[in-house]
Amino acid sequence: MNLLKKNKLVIIILLVIAVSVSAIYAYAMQAPTKIESKKVDFIGTSDQLFLKILEDPAAWQDKIVVISGKVTSLDDKGILLSASIYCQLKDTTVLKKINPTNDISLKGRIIGYDDLLEELKLDQCIIQ
Repeated sequence: MNLLKKNKLVIIILLVIAVSVSAIYAYAMQAPTKIESKKVDFIGTSDQLFLKILEDPAAWQDKIVVISGKVTSLDDKGILLSASIYCQLKDTTVLKKINPTNDISLKGRIIGYDDLLEELKLDQCIIQ
């Protein structure tokens, strides 16, 4: 192979690598889908959901739920419903409007069940 063909081959290989890396980066860094547009897997009360979670916690991982329940406590990032479900809010500015003794309805994604605290955790929660 002469020098000109080697240069063309190196340039083509570098271009293929550059295109591949940029495609992988674009795929990996795409924005996550919004919770508002995801399909709901469960609608009900917080107590009903908690009983279903206790049966098989792994099956509910990363599922979208709409639950209603009594607000037990508030902190700077979320709400505790029925003393057993912690909901981390997507927009924490609405916390000022929530009365700690009212019932509330939320949509969120299940991120897991904490055996030690016996608490279900949800994130990206929005008030319905």
